Amino acid sequence: MQAVCLTATRRVECLSVPDPSLQAGEAIVRVLQVGICGSDLHLFRDGAIGEARASLPFVLGHEAMGVVEEVASSEYAHLLGKRVAIEPAIPCLRCEFCLRGDLNLCPNHLFLGLPPKAGAMQERIAHPAHLLEPVPDSLSDAEAVLLEPLAIALHAVDLGKVRTGASAAILGSGTLGLCVLMVLKQMGVHPLFCTDLLEHRLSLARELGADETVNAAQTDVVAEARRFTNGRGFDYVFECAGVDDTQWQTAQIAAPGAKCLIIGTNPAGHVRLEGSAARRKGLSILMVRRSRLTLKRAMSLAALGRIPLARLATHTFPMAQCQQAFDTAVEYRDGVVKAFIRME
Repeated sequence: MQAVCLTATRRVECLSVPDPSLQAGEAIVRVLQVGICGSDLHLFRDGAIGEARASLPFVLGHEAMGVVEEVASSEYAHLLGKRVAIEPAIPCLRCEFCLRGDLNLCPNHLFLGLPPKAGAMQERIAHPAHLLEPVPDSLSDAEAVLLEPLAIALHAVDLGKVRTGASAAILGSGTLGLCVLMVLKQMGVHPLFCTDLLEHRLSLARELGADETVNAAQTDVVAEARRFTNGRGFDYVFECAGVDDTQWQTAQIAAPGAKCLIIGTNPAGHVRLEGSAARRKGLSILMVRRSRLTLKRAMSLAALGRIPLARLATHTFPMAQCQQAFDTAVEYRDGVVKAFIRME
């Protein structure tokens, strides 16, 4: 079968890989569509993300959906023939952190598309059946893929114990930032302040409910935030870009006693905070580790029409055009927000 593999820095190719074998507790999923995530782009640019370095060729991708073709146990027979969203994190289910419900903190986990675990950009994968969620007919394939980042946004909001009527800033209006925006808008958080370097993303943020947007390539974000809040700052700050500038701005634009949620992954592996401001304001700094049992809730919100995920789906490429897909995403071409690869 065919898979989209990283073969060199900034180079992906369709290569032949072995068919998956079915193990106890697993299902064979025929993958239909996979999103290109920021972590995929880290690997594409650098061949590594944090300490995880890919051994080439390496199959990319973790935001995925597909159709279940085979199951190892009759317990999961109800999944056969169903479209499913794939939870990419595979916890051990045995350690103390899994047993207390913090599956996202499992130190023994594997994760699709994160070395050494091959990703979902292949025609079929074997995956634990309990990590597959049936997708209702009302959701498109693209929306099913986008449930994964939406689940992360829901976990971030849960972790922050966000209050209705409070104010929030979102630093970075890519897919994750826009998912956070849509969740906060549904909760009645107001006002909502969004930043990005790309005008097309800020335009979409405004359409999705942002009350103020700032192009960080043209304007001083901290000065604008202080002007917008009359010097007070925001009750919640969601850092969704994972770059030094947005991390540094986080404490500067937060209100005293605010909660700052770090979602973005810095390619250098550090978090760069303005320490004196964070200490002086008594900020709570919360690190968001993927999602925590929120995929099904994300699906419910999307199926009810509360979260217009389809607005984020801007580009779809066939598997044969995988290089063009990654080039488009990494270079922010053509107004891209979320690019997908069809695996059929």
